[in-house]
Order: sequence, then C-alpha cells, then structure tokens
Amino acid sequence: MEMTVLLHLIAIGTAADLIGGKIPNGLIAAGLLCGAAGQAILSRGAGLACWLAGAALPVLLFGGLYWLRMIGAGDVKLLCVIGGFLGPVPCFFCMLRAILFGGIISAFLVVKRHNLFVRLFYFRTYITQLLKTGQWSPYRRENDGDGQFCFSVPILLGLLTMLGGGR
Repeated sequence: MEMTVLLHLIAIGTAADLIGGKIPNGLIAAGLLCGAAGQAILSRGAGLACWLAGAALPVLLFGGLYWLRMIGAGDVKLLCVIGGFLGPVPCFFCMLRAILFGGIISAFLVVKRHNLFVRLFYFRTYITQLLKTGQWSPYRRENDGDGQFCFSVPILLGLLTMLGGGR
C-alpha cells in the first residue's frame, strides 16, 4: 500500500514538472508527511529516524548541485520524499539509478539536438570561469532551454526499477 502511495506521488510530481515546469510544494509536503506517518506506524520510533535519514540524504548528496543550479529544488525535494518512504540505503540506490537514467536521456537529447560540442564548450567555459575567478555563478541560465530537461523523469524511472527489481 505504501509503495503505491509513493509511486502515485512521484508520478504526479513528474507529470506536474513535465506540464508546468514545477513540482508543487504541497505535493512534496504531503509526500513527506505520508512517508513519516508510514515509517512511524510500521517501524515505530526507529521508523522516524529512518525517515529523517532517508529524507536528508538527497539534500546532503545533491544540495551542492542545487546550489550550482545544476538540478532543480523540486527534483531534490522529490528525492527527499522517496528517501522518507524507503529509507537512506534504498534512496541512495534510487539516486544512482536516476543519475544513470539522466545520463542516458542526456545522451539521447544531445544526439537529437545536435549540440554535443555546444554543451561541452558551455561546461568547459563554466569550469574555467569558476577556477579563474573563484566566484560562484549559476550553471544554468534562465534562457538555456537547450541544455536542460525534467530530471523528475529519471527519478521516476529510478524508482520504478527499484520497486520492480530490488537493489
């Protein structure tokens, strides 16, 4: 039952991201509350510690990518919901799968958009500027639609493979 709730929450978040470009904070809050309640009911006191560790893991591992604007806040929060439901270890493996699916989707998009050299030059320029000045600046520009996609899709795919095939 709880995995069905989780899957529906993540699927709705992904659909909202694809349609409107944002994952609603209300959905994230509902997901975090459902995950906490499920952990508390199923595992009692230890469940809340598992929920907290699982929900915090994406912030710890992907917080830097968000700070550099390489990933959206909604994507990190969506992973926090997964971590709250599953705990830290399954969440970690779900994150690895999301990165793998994200790489596959990125490779497909680079081929489709014929922009491999543009993306490599963009990345090289960003790193060079960062090293040269030591100053942080957002990686993604607001008008850089050519270099982005909804990372919620690989997150959903990672979750589906976790639920369908174990670790």
